[in-house]
Amino acid sequence: MNISATTKISELIKANPASIEAIVSINKHFEKLRNPLLRKILASRVTIADASKIGGCTVNDFFNKLIPLGFSLAPDTSTITSKPISVRERPAFMENINSSNTITLDVRADLASGKDPFQRIMDTLASLSQNNILLIINTFEPVPLINVLKRKGFEYYTEELEGNIFHTYFKNTTDIRNDKIDKNLCSNSANGEFAEMLNKYTGKMETIDVRHLEMPLPMVTILQKLNTLQPGHSLFVQHKKVPQFLLPELEENKFSWLIREDGPGDVKLLIFR
Repeated sequence: MNISATTKISELIKANPASIEAIVSINKHFEKLRNPLLRKILASRVTIADASKIGGCTVNDFFNKLIPLGFSLAPDTSTITSKPISVRERPAFMENINSSNTITLDVRADLASGKDPFQRIMDTLASLSQNNILLIINTFEPVPLINVLKRKGFEYYTEELEGNIFHTYFKNTTDIRNDKIDKNLCSNSANGEFAEMLNKYTGKMETIDVRHLEMPLPMVTILQKLNTLQPGHSLFVQHKKVPQFLLPELEENKFSWLIREDGPGDVKLLIFR
């Protein structure tokens, strides 16, 4: 099989299952490929180039591990430099960037300590004027956040600096403060409303508990379960926090949901159509 930077990880695994362990040996970030559920959901979306960014390695690292397994480079594969290169065109808003219109959030310490910076980022975005640009400093390209904000009309641009430092810039083209999903996405449901809907789905509700799962398995598990949910049924989820990155995915797939927080580490969701 010929491979290139755009080859999907799922295609590699399908052609030769031994590629799983070959990829895992490149970087510990790829150990989740050993999980069949996570592999099924994510491997079909990620290319070799994407994975190299996630793992902070190079496309050549993948080629060096895969060629001994019988893979060969596609004839048009160009020479790969020592660092992954972004080929995305620099957007117009980057031409006017300066210190006076840029708000900077460095989330590396949050992630290193296990904190989720999502709400901090969203609160900052909500306070931006149309002239402001948000710069997020991270150790990887924040693809889930980019996907959320792209659907909301934000432009973005990512630059990789030396030492695996990523600068991602966001420019709002809509008023996020008036955006229903940002304002109400994570708001709690009234207990009465939640209980009423639980009663409505009595006998037509499936239940899962994802509190023990390592990220990003809670989101992956919920989406996988929703893919097989019978029409007219609901999914009751026990979670340890409000899953901010899941909720935009639910909205895009026309699901409704209710949230009830019963205490620290005890969040319940009811998802239905």
